[in-house]
Amino acid sequence: MTDVDFDVVVVGSGRAGTAAAYKLATEGLDVALVERAKQPGMKNISGGVLYGQILAELVPEFPEEAPLERHVVEHNIKLLHGDAEVSIGYRDLALREEPNYTLMLGKFDQWFVERAVDEGAIFLPETTVTDVSQHSDRAVVHTDRPNGDLSCHAVIGADGVNTTVGRATGIQRTMRNEDMALSVKKVLDVGRDTIDERFNLDSDEGAAYIYTGYPEDAPTIGYFIYTFEEYISVGAVGGLETLRWLGEQGYGGTGTPLYGLLEEFMELDTVRPYVQGDALEEYQGILVPEHSYDTLPDRYDRRVALVGDAAGLVLNKGYTFRGLDYGIKSGLEAAEAAIERTRDGNWDAFGRRYDERLENSYVLEDMKQHRHLPEFLKNERMYGAYPGIATETLRGMYSAGSDAEGLTWKQAFRAFQQSDAGVTDLLKDGFRGFRSL
Repeated sequence: MTDVDFDVVVVGSGRAGTAAAYKLATEGLDVALVERAKQPGMKNISGGVLYGQILAELVPEFPEEAPLERHVVEHNIKLLHGDAEVSIGYRDLALREEPNYTLMLGKFDQWFVERAVDEGAIFLPETTVTDVSQHSDRAVVHTDRPNGDLSCHAVIGADGVNTTVGRATGIQRTMRNEDMALSVKKVLDVGRDTIDERFNLDSDEGAAYIYTGYPEDAPTIGYFIYTFEEYISVGAVGGLETLRWLGEQGYGGTGTPLYGLLEEFMELDTVRPYVQGDALEEYQGILVPEHSYDTLPDRYDRRVALVGDAAGLVLNKGYTFRGLDYGIKSGLEAAEAAIERTRDGNWDAFGRRYDERLENSYVLEDMKQHRHLPEFLKNERMYGAYPGIATETLRGMYSAGSDAEGLTWKQAFRAFQQSDAGVTDLLKDGFRGFRSL
């Protein structure tokens, strides 16, 4: 057996990397978890919804022990058009039977890393990875520490969208604008009672709000509000390609800065009641991957596997964002591939085996099923014409004036005629929408 410092070195202590380190440690492997920040979670933005079934399988006691915020029992989709809003809401107390929670990632990541350390993982904070090399009998993770090279059988890169591991090993090219989105978030100190009153929630119930349609005709720009125990998170996500051309100022002299759109969104009449008058706790931004199944980057080499955001495993479904659980699952698949290699000693097959396991997991099955959805969501009519048609139809239905005359289908047809969408557009978009589900 080759003499190495560790069986596996995991780079990045977010959910994906820590899940891998936790699983490997419980199976008795020597694992190092490398993090450039002083402590876990310092570079993570206060989060969203964790669909936690995969974590419950790994750490069954996590709902009782982890620093969770609220149990999500309500989801809302809100289409904006001018001063109007069309809402689709789903509230179901049966969701309490599912381990889905809002998270503040800084607190959660610290807890998760502590659990991995308890199981035997070695945590190395304030350690920046500068390079990764593969040799005939080992891999080496080069760091900025004195004598800081870490030799190992395999490397798991969980270091985010601009992955050093992926670029150093040649697995990934530099990401393009069309492959990335920017997310900016504010965390506002509101207080439990105010949250319960504003969002009509009881006890530890939580809600998630997804908005689209502002500014009009701007594809891939969306907004969200998540309720935490004492705070709310309000933020915006925008594809870099859209932000580049949207407006007259911003990045590199072109485009609209996303933080400006977030401020405008928070001043909308339909949004302000949820977010007004509260102290700012955090304000951060981060790049996130924005791929379809067909544009996913390469994610492995002989002794290297990329997981989570580093592998592009995030999916905007339009009505929810999936990424936290995808990261955990991919980290576990990498860990299982490493555990298999300890049995047969064929570490050169580690990366390929990880990729095979990931292809057969629900993560890539889900992304494959929704492979056409990202392209569908880039359709400008989804952010202007169709919310406008819905608004005008409902305005006609509920107005007491002359516009309320006529059958509902006539009102809808009149609204359609006034929009920028044609019959051919409607048929094509309907087919694309059906295909993307």
